[in-house]
Amino acid sequence: MKGALLIAKKEFLELSKDKKTMFLAFVLPFLLYPAIFGMMAKMGKRDEAQNRNKASRVYVADPSGVVLPLLKADPRRFDLVSRPEGDPRQALKDQKLDLIVEVDAKASEALQKQETFTLAVTVDQSERASEVALKRLKEVLEPQKQSWVRMRLESLKASAQLAEPLKLDVKDAADSALKAGKVLGMLLPYMLMIMMYTGSMQHGIYATAGEKERHTLLSLMATRLPRKQIILGKLLYIFSMGVISAVLNLISMALSAPFIGGGETSGTLTTVAAIANPMTLTLTFLIMVPLGLFFSNFILLMGIQAKNTIEAGSAITPGIFLVVFLGVFTMAPGVDKMAFLSYVPVVNVCLALRKLFSQQFSWMEYLIAFTMTVGLAGLMTLVSTRVLNREKALFKA
Repeated sequence: MKGALLIAKKEFLELSKDKKTMFLAFVLPFLLYPAIFGMMAKMGKRDEAQNRNKASRVYVADPSGVVLPLLKADPRRFDLVSRPEGDPRQALKDQKLDLIVEVDAKASEALQKQETFTLAVTVDQSERASEVALKRLKEVLEPQKQSWVRMRLESLKASAQLAEPLKLDVKDAADSALKAGKVLGMLLPYMLMIMMYTGSMQHGIYATAGEKERHTLLSLMATRLPRKQIILGKLLYIFSMGVISAVLNLISMALSAPFIGGGETSGTLTTVAAIANPMTLTLTFLIMVPLGLFFSNFILLMGIQAKNTIEAGSAITPGIFLVVFLGVFTMAPGVDKMAFLSYVPVVNVCLALRKLFSQQFSWMEYLIAFTMTVGLAGLMTLVSTRVLNREKALFKA
């Protein structure tokens, strides 16, 4: 094992000489996520402020004048425009309008007869400004609807409770930690797998196929170190870089979380602390270690057999698509209720972590996932060391 540690040390020393790679691996994550999340939060606030301070452009077709006075009375939120040329719906698509309101021509008569009339609203749900206009319209109409109902009840000399036979009192059993935990439980395994795989991939290619291109593999093999120790040393380096990459990216994202919450640092940190307790983090780390070792073995196996870095990249890159597919699959609703998925490698890790963060943790499912992943990583290590111990695999022409 001493020889493997020596090889891993040699790889880290080579990495330390490349300042550009050091910056990309260890510094960029702490600059990238705050910049991205900060920019997203700033743009979101600006868009919200613009929609809040700007009146919604609304075309109203109301022959009986039932709804039009309500909107005219609120010029701060509604800018009533005349009928546009051509099709009003096309004007809505062209963002010349935010909302089209068409009131039944017999709406006034219907109100007098205490009947229901129709109010048709056309909205562009792909535009935020149109959604804001619809929300404002509902806010204006709701008090008026209640007023009309009260008038009808008074004319009948009936109780106001006649229109409300049931009052629904909804109590949310999920606190903020549980809600955030479920979201984090879906995203975290997916993000961890991608970060570990990509972090291991770029350094794995450099340490395997790159070693061939630099013509230093032969001199390394000429040393007195056993070939198995050299292979294990490179595996240890690739695995370590994958773990370091994932941890640094997660720390950076955690530090950048307050930007998403609009700068409410204390509330965000309290919620994160409630979810990411020491036990949760420990169990997450324990199960990700064998998974990262499995990824590293695959990358080492493909990289060391490749003729050059281009061939290695072509062989290793498809693994990213598989990781992405598995991650997206485990985020689908209802997947966590499929019992047989607890016995599917890699997928069971994602599901175990999902339930861990959503406070639905099952020791049995976690142990099954952990045992299978450890076994798979061990088997992959055995296979890779045996395959790479052959001359044909190492010096592929």
